[in-house]
Amino acid sequence: MQGFSSIKQLNFKNILFNSKTVVIVLICIVLIRNLDLGYWKSTNKIIIWDVISYYAYLPATFIHQDPSLGFLKDTKEDFSNKFWPVVSPTGKPVIMMSMGMSMLYSPFFFMAHLYTTHSQHKADGFSPPYRFFLILSCIFYLGLGLVFLRKLLLEFLEDLTVSIVLLVIVLGTNIWYYSTIEPTMTHTYLFGLITLFTYLTHQWYRKPRIFISVILGFIAGLISLIRPTNVIIVVIFLFWGIKSFRDFKTRFLLYFKKLHLIVIILFAAFAIWVPQMLYWKMQAGQYLYYSYGDTNRFFFNNPQIIKSVFSYRKGWLLYTPLMSLAIFGLYFLWKKNREYSLAITLYFIIHLYIISSWWCWWYGGSFGNRAMIDTYGVLAFPMGMCIEAVRKLKKRIKIPVITAIYFFIAFSIFNTMQAKRTIIHWDSMSKKAYWSVFLRYKLPDNYIELLEIPDYEKARQGIHALEKKVNEVTD
Repeated sequence: MQGFSSIKQLNFKNILFNSKTVVIVLICIVLIRNLDLGYWKSTNKIIIWDVISYYAYLPATFIHQDPSLGFLKDTKEDFSNKFWPVVSPTGKPVIMMSMGMSMLYSPFFFMAHLYTTHSQHKADGFSPPYRFFLILSCIFYLGLGLVFLRKLLLEFLEDLTVSIVLLVIVLGTNIWYYSTIEPTMTHTYLFGLITLFTYLTHQWYRKPRIFISVILGFIAGLISLIRPTNVIIVVIFLFWGIKSFRDFKTRFLLYFKKLHLIVIILFAAFAIWVPQMLYWKMQAGQYLYYSYGDTNRFFFNNPQIIKSVFSYRKGWLLYTPLMSLAIFGLYFLWKKNREYSLAITLYFIIHLYIISSWWCWWYGGSFGNRAMIDTYGVLAFPMGMCIEAVRKLKKRIKIPVITAIYFFIAFSIFNTMQAKRTIIHWDSMSKKAYWSVFLRYKLPDNYIELLEIPDYEKARQGIHALEKKVNEVTD
């Protein structure tokens, strides 16, 4: 009877629905979903499109022992779907993407290669085991982000609130799509790294020391090497803990006092870039090289911010409505934890401005505004503030709002299923097309006529007003 009494006293709500359990369950769900999809078995999944160039450094260097890509001249093998180099000013082929993602893939690539060399699969860098381990890499960096996001949020929010935030981030946003349908794109990886960077920044200001400084520098270097515009993550570091003009003087004195640690951070960040700079020098003749070419550029005088956030084509809040909680949460963050408000708000605004200024503001074929996923670990902070504020309201207000949150989580998962089946088109959604398939799992007969193909050529010139109808293009 005493044992039964002890069991009755257990709080099963705390056991089954705490943030640590939620992290474990979410990682398991993502893993199970990937196993169910089985995309590593298909040659036209996982290592495709942009990932071809993110990944190319690994097979070129460790399978063909030739990062200069000279082996591409061998006509005995078809490399057309495995390597997509561009021609540098020296006339040599150069991998378009920087090697940051290859660095993140590399531990999993080596595990796959070790397994493959002792199996019946071809050890060419592209057979099913390599694709399977790349999927595992995505799940690893997602888990990394969730673990450190939980650690950071628990310092400011109740455990139940943190659990809800974690559920929203993974299941209620397009992270779900980019950790299952297209798991090897940069976004989930950057979510993990930027979240870790933010956590380490918080720890550094609490107690500056050499170890954290080295890791901060390495992470900052990786983040910017994956996508150079993400160098703006420095905003988080510089403004973290600043809530008044008086704090700027204190911050400057801290940097002066800990100058050796600042130098360590900068040196570690630079060290990550050294292999890339040497590769560019070898292939392009210069240590810093813009491999995207003149036609792929930013139009900072014409940012498409409204379209990036609200359009039917790729509107961030249209396809990820729960992130509006983070926008409202900026107010609660400013009221309750003002010392973190400036850093997070500035980072969010600058990031949105930059991604909206890219010539292809809808970022090609994608689900929702995929470029915003990078910020989710940072925006989870104000999101949590908003959710916690809601939880403290009266029941007649709180219950409908919390219910709506779970509804939109389900809605996001349903949208992901639609995107997988191309019911939500990858780049040509319009207002009419959106509402014709709203909450539907079947395409209407006139669906193709409702789509609008973006004019890529005009977009490269910074012109976004004119767009082609699908029927105009196919006639």
